[in-house]
Amino acid sequence: MVLQQHSFSGTEIHIKSCRNGVRSIESYYEDALAAPAVIEEAIQAEAEGYDGVIIGCAGDPGLYAIREMVRIPVVGPGENAVHLASTLGRAFSIIAIVDNCVPRHHQLVQRAGIAHTQLASIRAANVSVLDIAKGPDIAKRRVTEEARHALTSDGADCIILGCLSLAFALFDRELAQALGVPVINPALAALKQLESLVSLGVSHSKVAYRLPPKFRNSPSAV
Repeated sequence: MVLQQHSFSGTEIHIKSCRNGVRSIESYYEDALAAPAVIEEAIQAEAEGYDGVIIGCAGDPGLYAIREMVRIPVVGPGENAVHLASTLGRAFSIIAIVDNCVPRHHQLVQRAGIAHTQLASIRAANVSVLDIAKGPDIAKRRVTEEARHALTSDGADCIILGCLSLAFALFDRELAQALGVPVINPALAALKQLESLVSLGVSHSKVAYRLPPKFRNSPSAV
């Protein structure tokens, strides 16, 4: 397992598959379909004693809703990646998988509170999530092409892989060496962020992410 291999000693990673999810998330529609199942699994994870949650999609479906419903730290790989990128350079570009995801990434950057001047561009490699595992070399080539355009045409000095399937292909370090700029793997960055939060004993503010009123006196309603 990729995350377990890259975790610190003592960290245990458990992968939870959503029972009523979707095969891939490449649109607002699929994001909306996936969110309820992701939220349900996160609530269950806290009930089972897990220390934290990483959402398994760089579009962060259900992120803020989950934070309302649980107290353990919850990391959205997309949000975390743009925050990290904002500290590593002056302008970053996100390489999305398909054109449909570009507006979702724009919205994510806006929600994350990152100054829009720090976003150089969002480019689509136009390779589907389900095809990445079938043809990782094709995905790597298309991502590399778009990343080079982001550097030469858009003014980017840092690249984010905008999909966890791209992240799990593990060509980020090779790409960074070829491009000469930081390339953020959102899966590994989310892992390290969550490990840091757990070790620090820090989680999201329950003033910012309040439990909805109707659930405050009825835990069973969750």
